[in-house]
Amino acid sequence: MSNKNLIIYIHGWNSFKGARKALLLENQLKDNDHFELTSVTLRPHPTEAIEQLSAIIENELPYRKVHLIGSSLGGYYATFLSEKYNLKAVMINPAVWAYKIFENNRGDNENPNTGEKYFIDQAWIDSLEDIFIDELQHKDNFLVLLQTEDETLDYRYAEKYFKGTNIVVDQGGSHSFDDLESKIPGILIHFS
Repeated sequence: MSNKNLIIYIHGWNSFKGARKALLLENQLKDNDHFELTSVTLRPHPTEAIEQLSAIIENELPYRKVHLIGSSLGGYYATFLSEKYNLKAVMINPAVWAYKIFENNRGDNENPNTGEKYFIDQAWIDSLEDIFIDELQHKDNFLVLLQTEDETLDYRYAEKYFKGTNIVVDQGGSHSFDDLESKIPGILIHFS
């Protein structure tokens, strides 16, 4: 077992473990003495994705500190897991009320990165609502990175939801989060 802190990168909807942010973070941390990063391709169903991530957390927590970085829908998952396990987490343009967002995506879907096909029905959407955290109990655990020109999610929802946490709002940017490299020192300070 490694004595380095583990950072789990949780990707967004229809993404995968080799996504740009995951690779960027992995590359930036490859020679770090204190942290290592892992990312897994999540199952498309929210319940299964949470089970996957919970298994990793529960497997690692007895041996070392575990931290989360969640992007978009991954930020929604990370919020739930951070609160459940009392873990430090960094949110990158996170989804907040995800169960409302996916009303528009009902029916057949396919992850373009993996080719996996799946179906979004009411039970799928309900499973997102089941993990919604109404009010954060551990606000000090969160660092929230937002960009105002996020074309997918209105940053103001996250700004409101995460009020009282450490929030950094960049003017401009995009949903994929521009210049994430510049945020890595602050992320590691948050995890230290």
